Amino acid sequence: MKNIRGFLILVTSLLMLYGCDEGGKQPVSTTTDTEKMSSEKETEKKLLALSEEIFSLLKDSNYEKFAEQVDQEHGVTFAFYADFGHPDGYGGEYVNLSKKEISERNNTKYLWGADESGKEFEMSFHEYVQQFLLRKWGMSDADYSIITFNEPGENFAGVINTIHEFYPNAKYVEYYSPGETEHLFQSLRFIYQERDGEWYLIGIARDVASV
Repeated sequence: MKNIRGFLILVTSLLMLYGCDEGGKQPVSTTTDTEKMSSEKETEKKLLALSEEIFSLLKDSNYEKFAEQVDQEHGVTFAFYADFGHPDGYGGEYVNLSKKEISERNNTKYLWGADESGKEFEMSFHEYVQQFLLRKWGMSDADYSIITFNEPGENFAGVINTIHEFYPNAKYVEYYSPGETEHLFQSLRFIYQERDGEWYLIGIARDVASV
C-alpha cells in the first residue's frame, strides 16, 4: 500500500509540475518572446544613440569620424527620396560612397537626384549634406524635432518608403522635421544593418513632399 500511495503522489506531483491543461497541452513559455522584446529595446536604444552621434558629426562636417560608422562592405547609399533600395530609384540613381570616399572629403561632384520638374542636383558630398540633409531643398533649416524608431513620423501618400521591402533585416531611425503645412515636411532616415553582431550605417534616405 505504501508503494502504491507513493506512486500516486509522484504522478500527481508530476502533473502539477507540468501544468497540463484539459487538452493535454503544456502552456507555451513566453520566455522567448520576452527575450526578443528585450533585445529589440536594446537595439532601439543603441541605434537611437548612434543616430544622434551620426547626425552631430554631419552637422560638424566631421566626415572622417562619420565614415567609421559606415559598413565596410556596403558603403553608405544616399537616396534622394524615400524609396531606398528600389532598383529604379525615383528621381535618379542612388549615390553610394565607400568609407574611404567619405573620409577623404574630396570635391567630386555627384548627381544626387532630380525634382519633379526634372531639375538635377549635382554637387559634392559636403554640399549635399549642408543643403539637402541639414536644410530643406537648400532654402530653409530643417528642424528635426521628432525622432522615431523603425517607423515614419509622417504617413505621406507620395514616394513609398521601401526600406523593409528591399532590406527586411534593416532597422532605421527617422529624424522628422514638420513643415508650415503637412505637405512641407522633410525626414532623414538613418538605415542600419547588422553584421557580425554590430550595426552599421548602410544608407540615408530623404523623404519630402514638396519644394
